[in-house]
Amino acid sequence: MEPAHPMIIKLHDDLLAIYKLIREKYQVNIDKAFDTVSKQIGFVVATSLPVRIEIGDKGVVKQLSMGSENLKGTLFERELLAATEGMKKEKLATVGPGTFNLYLIWFSALKLKLRADWMEPAHFRKLILDRRITATAGTKPIPEPQEPAHWFDPGALISAEDAVLISVIDEIYPELRLADTVASYRTELAKVMPEVKEPAHFRRASPDDVLQAIRKLLDETQR
Repeated sequence: MEPAHPMIIKLHDDLLAIYKLIREKYQVNIDKAFDTVSKQIGFVVATSLPVRIEIGDKGVVKQLSMGSENLKGTLFERELLAATEGMKKEKLATVGPGTFNLYLIWFSALKLKLRADWMEPAHFRKLILDRRITATAGTKPIPEPQEPAHWFDPGALISAEDAVLISVIDEIYPELRLADTVASYRTELAKVMPEVKEPAHFRRASPDDVLQAIRKLLDETQR
C-alpha cells in the first residue's frame, strides 16, 4: 500500500482537534440534547447524527449545521445546535479553513448499542442470521440499523474520508471500539448475505482490507 496522502494526514489531524474539543467541552451537553429529543419523541431515534462544522481563518469556528437536509427544522437541529452554540466562540489554532463533515455522538447510548461483549463468537453469526430470517418472515422486526448504516454494510465501500473519520472517533472515543465493531459486523453480515450485488464490481474491498487500511492509517499518523 502507498503511504497515506498528506491531505489525508491533515484531515485526520484537523478532525482529531475538532473531536477533542467536542468531547472535552461539549459532550455532556450533546448527550443531554439527544436525551431531551428522545424523551420528547417517546423513543430513541438515533444515537449519532451528521453535522457540518465550518472553520474560518485562524481556526475560528464560524458555524455548525446539520449535515442532512431532512434534519433541518427538526427537534434534533434545535437541541443539538443549542448544545453546541458555545463552539462559535472557540478557536482551533491548528485547524485550517474549511468545512468538515462529522458525526455528533450520544456517547453513553451508542456505547451501549455497540457493545457485544455478551455475544460468544461461536454464536455471533447465528444470532445475525436468525434475526435476518425472522425479520424476513415477518415474525419479528429486523434489528435497529447501525449508524452510519453504510459503515456496517458489507456491500458498501468505505471511502478514505470515512476511514479517517472512523480512526479519529476510535482515538477520541476508544470505549466504542468502533473500527473493530465495524469490521466485525461487515465480516459476519457478508457471510449471511451470499447474494450477488449488481453491478458486482461495486464490491471492491473486503471488510478485512478496510480494517487493515484503517489500522495502517492510525499507525502512520501516530508515528
